[in-house]
Amino acid sequence: MDLLNHPAFQSLVLPLLLCIGGVAALLRTTGPNRAALGAALGLLVALAWFPGFDWPATARAQKLPWVALAGTVIAALLLWRAARGLPTPRPWWRGIALAAVLTVACLGLAAAAGLGGSLLLAQLALMVAVATAVPGLWSWWRPSSGLWMAPAALLPQLLAALWIAAALPMAPWNAGAADTATDDLYYTPQWK
Repeated sequence: MDLLNHPAFQSLVLPLLLCIGGVAALLRTTGPNRAALGAALGLLVALAWFPGFDWPATARAQKLPWVALAGTVIAALLLWRAARGLPTPRPWWRGIALAAVLTVACLGLAAAAGLGGSLLLAQLALMVAVATAVPGLWSWWRPSSGLWMAPAALLPQLLAALWIAAALPMAPWNAGAADTATDDLYYTPQWK
């Protein structure tokens, strides 16, 4: 297995580098009001790398990049509309607190998915956690950059986290799916 296809690289390093690059690029080009959306763009590129934008998306993990893309479009429209008439005093801590709570929730989703047997969902939850933590930490550690952590910029990460939570095997609506019998030769041998 080469480094680019290693799960740790795909779920931690790649989203981290892409989100930092996205926030830095939008901070330079669009200004501090819309720069936090760069993390969502970095998440989209990371999701394009793994698992990819497949169409038609039949599995829940294949639908996650499309959910994140729809959330990014909605967040971009909200930020474009809100940035025109922003009042001068803005609560700087609100977006940082939301990013911290969502990051911890995504880390919990990764642990629940990993312990529940779905390493794919755990890897995707780690990608969302990294994409949520980058703009929050940037805004908290470097307040001199002027990055305003708008709560609307976290909409793609929130939708992705909700989608992952809905796809967990231990979710109440997924409990009956594991009980159905399949024609798997390893679990229900037919040769006896």
